Amino acid sequence: MTKFTDEQMMAAIAREGIVRDSYTKIQEVCQELQAETGCPDEDIDNLLYFLVGRWQ
Repeated sequence: MTKFTDEQMMAAIAREGIVRDSYTKIQEVCQELQAETGCPDEDIDNLLYFLVGRWQ
């Protein structure tokens, strides 16, 4: 499995396309979740961390 550096990921996000679109959607959903639940950033971070190994 290829591991990308933060710089490579930020470059991919900066370009138009599926990576940028996916990043934007994830960001929007996290903001909506936080707005509706009032949970702190740490809870969103914990949820994302939990989902990382379970997304498939």
